[in-house]
Amino acid sequence: MTDPWAQTAPLTPQRPRGFSPGTVAILATATVLLAVAGLAIGWYAAGDGEPTTQPSSSPSALVSPTPEASPSELPPSPTPEPSPASPAPGGQLMVDVTTRDFREARAQLMKDLRVSVTVSFVDEPGTAHTVLRTDPAAGAPAPRGTNVRVYVVGPVFEFDMPNVVDKSCDAAKTELVAAGLRIGKYVSGNEGTVRETSILAGAKVKWDEQVDLTCSTEAPPSPPAAG
Repeated sequence: MTDPWAQTAPLTPQRPRGFSPGTVAILATATVLLAVAGLAIGWYAAGDGEPTTQPSSSPSALVSPTPEASPSELPPSPTPEPSPASPAPGGQLMVDVTTRDFREARAQLMKDLRVSVTVSFVDEPGTAHTVLRTDPAAGAPAPRGTNVRVYVVGPVFEFDMPNVVDKSCDAAKTELVAAGLRIGKYVSGNEGTVRETSILAGAKVKWDEQVDLTCSTEAPPSPPAAG
């Protein structure tokens, strides 16, 4: 029987098994630091040292379209510079030929403006055979191909009939019209050479007088041989 009063040796306290709470905290902290360092190294290796931003699925992260500017917010349009005056129909204006010799004025208008010219002689004060006025007037539109009337101080101009015999019909017509005459008719057609005119060369004719032409494609008869 054991003596209850007998003294017993004190029991040695046993060390608890496993890590202490302090050690666990240190290990956890070290693990987190290693994980963060590993992620940082991975970011730099994958993205040249710059972390890649992950797109957010949040609706607030969506880019809203930029509203178009209202008309009041648009920049002011540049003020257009005034353009030069629009050209007249036909691209040309009547030139001033008053007081000039009517033949010179007529030739200039026909050449420069490419218009036809009608000469009217009027009994009004002024220097004979000079331009008194024109229709259209100077500065008014004078389209190419239209007719210009030139009013000339009278009397009617007279001159010598040009000699167009032995010239081609076309050349004769051009010369006579330029001189101020009108071609009435071609007696035997308008081909060939002029054999005869209704007004003899050198005779006095008036401006705008009519002349008939006789043209032929046959050679003129040879003069009879001298006996």
